Amino acid sequence: MIVNCYAPFAGGFVMLRKPRRGWWYLPGGKVEPGESWRIAAMREFTEETGLNLEDADLRGVYEIHIAEGPESGETRRIIAQFVGRGASGTLRSIHREGTLAIVTRSDLPRLPMDEGDRVMLLHAIAAEERGDDRVFFGSFSYDAEHHLLHHEMDPEGYPLEPLFARSQEGDVL
Repeated sequence: MIVNCYAPFAGGFVMLRKPRRGWWYLPGGKVEPGESWRIAAMREFTEETGLNLEDADLRGVYEIHIAEGPESGETRRIIAQFVGRGASGTLRSIHREGTLAIVTRSDLPRLPMDEGDRVMLLHAIAAEERGDDRVFFGSFSYDAEHHLLHHEMDPEGYPLEPLFARSQEGDVL
């Protein structure tokens, strides 16, 4: 089980750029045996960013399927996405996992990142901006090279258009 956490902070939110592909990710990681998803998301966020959270709420549960490739077997995993509340402290600039930065919604269209992660994150941001506390569910299928082939979201058709339109402005990190 993997958890990640979107947490508003300093006019944006924190993301981590991992060196392997140069992609940006929300802070997160594996749930330890016997650990709750929420506690794991808060722990991973703090470990990677240096920031503390007051609380976190579940925002999405997503099934990920990556097809078998010449160098790896088929992969299936579940990601639980959380929204962190009350982030405080001093943000690290670097962690063993990669480089940290504050990102804004307007940066997202141009950031190199997993396309499924982008969809999940845009849904979390849209819900937060609307004060909507719903939990999204989804399924994401990738080929062996990790290109998004297909995804489904529930609820289907959640309004993202105004968010996408506003995301076209702004500077890139």
